[in-house]
Parts: sequence; C-alpha cells; structure tokens
Amino acid sequence: MMKNNEKAIQEAAYFIWQNAGCPQGQDEYFWSMAVEQINNLNKSCNKKSSSSSCKSSSSKKSSCAKKSSSKKSK
Repeated sequence: MMKNNEKAIQEAAYFIWQNAGCPQGQDEYFWSMAVEQINNLNKSCNKKSSSSSCKSSSSKKSSCAKKSSSKKSK
C-alpha cells in the first residue's frame, strides 16, 4: 500500500507533467518538483495553528488541477 505522502507526490507530479505538455523522459524532474511543492505546503501548514485549513487548501489545489486538465482536453 502506498503512503499518503507518496500518493500526494505522485498526483502532484502528474499534474505538473500535464501542465508542462506531457514531455517524455523527464520523470525525475517532475517528481522532484512535486516533492518540493509538497514540502513547501507542509512547511506552511506547520507554521499555521490550524491544520484543517491546510488540508482543505491542498484538496482545493488538486480539484483545480483536475478541472483545468479536463478543460484543456476538450
């Protein structure tokens, strides 16, 4: 079973890759971009007193990325 953090990185890497036009052969680059993005999100959440606001903001980002990717494919 995949850890939650690894799944979040995988999803973020996929959306970053899609937004870049789906180039081939740059898997490690997009993975590292996603790791950096998740780490920055976690750092900003740790600074805030309410973790629930961070969880909702990360889910909003995922849903926005899904919506934008589906609009591009139409």
